[in-house]
Amino acid sequence: METKKIMSYARSVLALVLVVYLVLVWMYFKDNAQQLTSVSLFIWFVVIPLLLLGSLLAARWGQKRLETKTTHKPNTTHQKQSVQSPVSYKLFMYNSLCLPEGDSWSDVVDNNTDLTMLSDTLVDFDGLPILTKPIARLMDTASLPYDYIYDLQRADVDDERAHDDFSEVTFDDNSHTEHTTDISSLNLRLCALIYEQLSLSEEILSSLAEHCKRHYQQAIHEPNSALYIHPEWHQRYLVSADEHDDDHASFASSSLSTLPIYLCLPDGADIALLTAAVKEQLTAYGIPTSLLLVTPIIANHVDIQDTTEQDEPVRFVDEQLLSLSESPFPKICLLIIADSQIDEAWLELHLDASGSSNIIPTEAGVMLVFCNQAAQDVLDIDTHASFLLTKIDVPDIENQNVKGRGVKNTDANTNSHPINRRSYLNTLKTIENLLLDHLLFLSSANKEDSQGTQKTTTETTHLANDNIRTNVLPYETTITIISDINPLIQPYDISVFMGFTEAFIEKGAIVNEYTVGHYMPSNNWLKPFISLSLFIDLVKNNPQQSDVSFLLTQHKRCTLLWLEDFSQMS
Repeated sequence: METKKIMSYARSVLALVLVVYLVLVWMYFKDNAQQLTSVSLFIWFVVIPLLLLGSLLAARWGQKRLETKTTHKPNTTHQKQSVQSPVSYKLFMYNSLCLPEGDSWSDVVDNNTDLTMLSDTLVDFDGLPILTKPIARLMDTASLPYDYIYDLQRADVDDERAHDDFSEVTFDDNSHTEHTTDISSLNLRLCALIYEQLSLSEEILSSLAEHCKRHYQQAIHEPNSALYIHPEWHQRYLVSADEHDDDHASFASSSLSTLPIYLCLPDGADIALLTAAVKEQLTAYGIPTSLLLVTPIIANHVDIQDTTEQDEPVRFVDEQLLSLSESPFPKICLLIIADSQIDEAWLELHLDASGSSNIIPTEAGVMLVFCNQAAQDVLDIDTHASFLLTKIDVPDIENQNVKGRGVKNTDANTNSHPINRRSYLNTLKTIENLLLDHLLFLSSANKEDSQGTQKTTTETTHLANDNIRTNVLPYETTITIISDINPLIQPYDISVFMGFTEAFIEKGAIVNEYTVGHYMPSNNWLKPFISLSLFIDLVKNNPQQSDVSFLLTQHKRCTLLWLEDFSQMS
């Protein structure tokens, strides 16, 4: 402020000196005109006034420059303060995967075998059998334990329509095969997929059952015998009962209260039948039915030109996973997704929509278990399957600019929203800056969860601050980057993704990139969560493959970053 005043006074003084000088010189030579020569005229009326005028202009320029710096400095500071790193949420995740290629990262990604086969029942427009890609290793549907499907009373299914259909059915071993033929081929296949997913997750389900067993054994209340003892002992008994209640409340706060299950099925599936199957198989592990809370989700197949704003997987992440991560109490949820396209109704619908017969129906199943730090401590599972979820939203101003410029989706083969082509580029740039600025390290938003890793976080943060200007990664850092892009129908997004990986290569990293979005791409739930399941399997079973591993799942209004949690690495 003092400098600005001095510059202002200097300008005023120089202007006054120039005016006074011109007046005095003019008055002097008016009375002494005979002394005015061409040289003196040039010096007194040109050179000296120009010097004074130049000093005045220099002072004015200096004042404006000072004002500009002073004005922009607070704005820059405000922008730096307002631009904060996105919040990361810590999750423990476990998976089981069922694809025609296999059920693990190595089986699926490295599988180049032709798994297609001619269908015995499905035909094309010309009546010829079509190629399908089924999961050949699934249990034969006639061998599945279908008792629980028909016994609605034991399965606790309150669907009136299902009850009317099956209430008069009698079941015995001889009629087992006959009963299975009454169920549609789609529901039989979905039952087999769900059975396979739950069977592959035996370790985590056994841990849940063991926890429930301990919880319910300790939660049994002793009968109130205060009424049958001597009155002098009432007070002591009541005090002891209060202490017991406090211990029980403390134990209840450190145990799982419910087990939410989100069952994602295709349109046309029998929800009551498949819900009964899930409940019965989980109770067979020893998990009480009273804990099970099944929520059905219908996953419609997304058309290539779909432009709807609703994104169900992202809403599931917002409403379930983020709140689960932030909860101080043990929280866990299961997401079971099963879909089979090897069905006549599905084939007719998509043959008519596409107008071509080169569709190869396939099927897939995924089961994901999400839990927070408190639930992980309670279950005490020996694993390092800890990840940081960061949601990178598309700035509204970018979307408005794209709309204002009239940008259209000229690529008919991309399944992105019309404005998402530019949005994906923006979110990847944000993720690139975020990871490079923090040297590929992010910390959880939950302060309580980060207490155990505070030292590691502090050291890495200091390291990031020391290198933030150059964004220099450690020498020969190996990074594995996975995306749920389908390379067959998203050429633009592939080019953007490759540019994103090049940014890490330029910083000296060794990058291995994968795109795994071509497994069941038409299902808006399976596409991102198959990618997530493969990513989890890679991190758990191949921990030494890369120093850093992360997954990018693309959505209409955001990109989700799933980063391997450094703090859990031994």
